[in-house]
Amino acid sequence: MKILLLDADEFGYELIEKEGDTFDTGLKGQRDDMAAVLVGMVAIEKGDGETQYPDVDNDIKAVMKNIGDRKLLLYPYAHLSSELAQAVKAHEVFNGLYEYLQAKGIDVQKAPFGWNKSFHIRIKGHPMAEQLKTYTSKRKISEAPKEKFYKYYIIDENGNEYAIDPAADVDSQSPFDTARDKFLMLRTFVKNELEGRAAGGKEPSHILNMRKLELVDYCPESDIGNMKWYPNGVLIKDLILDYAFNEVARKWGAIKMQNPLIYRTDVESISMLQGEFHERDYKIEGEDMVLRFASDPGAFPFVQKVNFSYKQLPFKVYEEATCFRKEQKGEVSGLMRVRNFTMTDHHAFCLDETMAKEEFIKLTKIFKRLMDDIIAGGYWVIGFEIVDEYYEKYREFFKLLLKEVKMPAFFKLMNRMSHYYAFKNEFQVVFPDGNNLQISTVQWDVKNGSRFSLYFTDMDGTRKPVPIIIHASSFGSIERALAAILEKASWMEKGGLAPTLPFWLSPEQIRILPISADRHLNYAEKVATKLEENGFRVGIDDRDFSLSKKMAKAKSSWIPLLVTIGDRELNGGTLSVSKRAGSKIGEEEVTVITIDQLIALSKDLQRGMPTRASYLNRYLSKRPVFCEIRE
Repeated sequence: MKILLLDADEFGYELIEKEGDTFDTGLKGQRDDMAAVLVGMVAIEKGDGETQYPDVDNDIKAVMKNIGDRKLLLYPYAHLSSELAQAVKAHEVFNGLYEYLQAKGIDVQKAPFGWNKSFHIRIKGHPMAEQLKTYTSKRKISEAPKEKFYKYYIIDENGNEYAIDPAADVDSQSPFDTARDKFLMLRTFVKNELEGRAAGGKEPSHILNMRKLELVDYCPESDIGNMKWYPNGVLIKDLILDYAFNEVARKWGAIKMQNPLIYRTDVESISMLQGEFHERDYKIEGEDMVLRFASDPGAFPFVQKVNFSYKQLPFKVYEEATCFRKEQKGEVSGLMRVRNFTMTDHHAFCLDETMAKEEFIKLTKIFKRLMDDIIAGGYWVIGFEIVDEYYEKYREFFKLLLKEVKMPAFFKLMNRMSHYYAFKNEFQVVFPDGNNLQISTVQWDVKNGSRFSLYFTDMDGTRKPVPIIIHASSFGSIERALAAILEKASWMEKGGLAPTLPFWLSPEQIRILPISADRHLNYAEKVATKLEENGFRVGIDDRDFSLSKKMAKAKSSWIPLLVTIGDRELNGGTLSVSKRAGSKIGEEEVTVITIDQLIALSKDLQRGMPTRASYLNRYLSKRPVFCEIRE
């Protein structure tokens, strides 16, 4: 930091034009003229911060002791240095210096930051009238780290509040000493959060199943944690993205946009968003650039350039983003932790607290339905991270919210805001092995509107920063979502049910098994065509296998509906249908129905969810083996 102190008989300036995206509120042409003032021309350099404030205070008081008390004017002046901090950081440090000196009893004011200004000055003629001060950044002495979280509560679906003692046995605490179903998964989650997860153990079951079903696989030709997707996996990903856009983002009222995959780290908004995990960025060799990370690098610059007013609030945007995060090799595990993932990202720029509450509730209810219908059925929980003052302020709001979604939630309180959000919820699935994994989140941001100069035009015509931004992600990553769906199938198997994918996500929804290719294939093709015309994905096992082998192969592939065609079906114009979903292992119900009844049954299982045609050939004899697993 460099400060040129000038003892002036008079000083005056006039605002001409804003310099960039980071600026104090001010009007073009605004003037200020002062007499008998000590002017501090301030240049904020890279690495500057609050550790330098005491030295500045001491120097200014020493100067005033020699020249007499003066009003102090801090004037942003970049021309003293070629090693300037980025504008957003410089703005923060400049304002922090002003507030520090004010608190120390100095009569100080500041000129607006971020403006081109004209100025005039008449400097006194004594030897101490012009002094250049340089302040080197000091490393702040580290203090004993405070626990990030220090209080814990549960609020149940009826609004009852329970304090949780992290030092006591979780099982013995209310409400866990009850047999209420909704607390069984929550108990596992709370144990993981307070006691940590058990290390080691078996490989998560979804890793075997993602390969067995030929969905996703490791890719040794790429960097670890970058997966390859087989056609059936790509189909599931595309269907989930169809749901995320059409059933969530569009119905919520968002517009869809798209930002780049590569970002310059010398752009202030990008470097600020890199945050504490920047060491996990994918850097581009020889360039000050990184691949997109999961902290909205494109959303805020996008919105900075959008001209909107209070009439368009809440302004909602949605993006499907490919993100990169260089997880440690030991942390990469199947689809739970990867280095390249697809995230569905939502933002709502809100006028006030009332509007923000409405959007927070809407998204929480939407994500609750998502978890029930798609991801995990009853195998999920809600957790909150929250700054303690916001817990006190919004306690009744949280109780109302949990009554709306009919779920209990675990709250972890921190004594200060360490991120941009004051609070957030997380929808976490619980796996059969006791692990938990975040799928969706809604976050309450009170910082970034001002921090990134995200302005709207208010009713009075003035430009104001957006006070609250709701961040959300319906699918924190499609990869995690698929892992959770596959782990839900393991829950089914653990309960004695035949494992299966949701019908609408099953790459092959109906498989037709003609007993004899010579006699029954033609009828099978007619049935398949009619099913496909109604939007269902159909396979025909035309291979020269016995019926029992065809049936075993279909069950191993988790096909929801199996249709057998033999002489009886051919002659009677009927179909023998075996329904896998909801059946006990080895006890699949077989019914004889018509093609129209099969279509009606399939529509009932589809439940109006998104549909796409198959990405593979209808005939199994035409399909290659992508990944052979020997069980």
